[in-house]
Amino acid sequence: MWKAGANLFGIERRNRIMSHLNERKSLLVQEIAESFGVAEETIRRDLRLLESRGLLVRTHGGAVLADDVKAEVPVEIREGINITGKDAIGREAARLVHDGDTIILDASTSSLFVARHIKDKKGLAVITNAEKVAFELSGCEDITVISTGGILRHKSLSYVGRAAETVLGGYHANIAFISCKGFSPERGLTDSNEQESDIRKKMLQCSEKTIFLCDHTKFGRVGYVTTARLEDIDLLITDRAVPEEWAKKIMEAGVELRLPGNGRG
Repeated sequence: MWKAGANLFGIERRNRIMSHLNERKSLLVQEIAESFGVAEETIRRDLRLLESRGLLVRTHGGAVLADDVKAEVPVEIREGINITGKDAIGREAARLVHDGDTIILDASTSSLFVARHIKDKKGLAVITNAEKVAFELSGCEDITVISTGGILRHKSLSYVGRAAETVLGGYHANIAFISCKGFSPERGLTDSNEQESDIRKKMLQCSEKTIFLCDHTKFGRVGYVTTARLEDIDLLITDRAVPEEWAKKIMEAGVELRLPGNGRG
């Protein structure tokens, strides 16, 4: 099991629960409570709250990951899922950004990690529909941040809708960095919200190159709306080696596969 302290705030504890649930698919109340050094009733309250958000299903003595593809994980929970992997992906992605570039960052937590690693760039323009990305870069005087505006989605803190898409259509970027809910070579990039999917499609249209940020928790998961086909992206950055049959299909589609610190996957 994982090591954790008893002094974590509730939201941080729930973030870690969801992170490990994404890894293991099921957890027991007793082992979670022992790991955090808290009472089992505290964990049961956490699980009830997470279940009310559609993120998991409680079972006798534990919980399993929700299978409902329409369930959307709030941004504050997503930020705590696979932090190490997303940070490594963000660092690798930042290496592909050069001074003077114009880039697009979507409202995924993976893009937020990219933002955290590009703060030393000069003359950069960043177009984003993400409140958190704009705030992250707000103190960088050498980076021009362009917000799409639009309708604010409270669960993801992202701007969507026709107004946001119209703003995007007026710009041209060197690179678009995007993520999604789930991925497989056969189904491509899928999402659980049509508005988020639509704005990502627009981002692809406005960019010379598309880089897909895909941490391993997205492998094999499927949203109900298709955002992009495998052939629509140029580079896939992930934090773990993909299955051999996936690697073959990705290569056949002409997509570069890269692991952090290891160049091509």
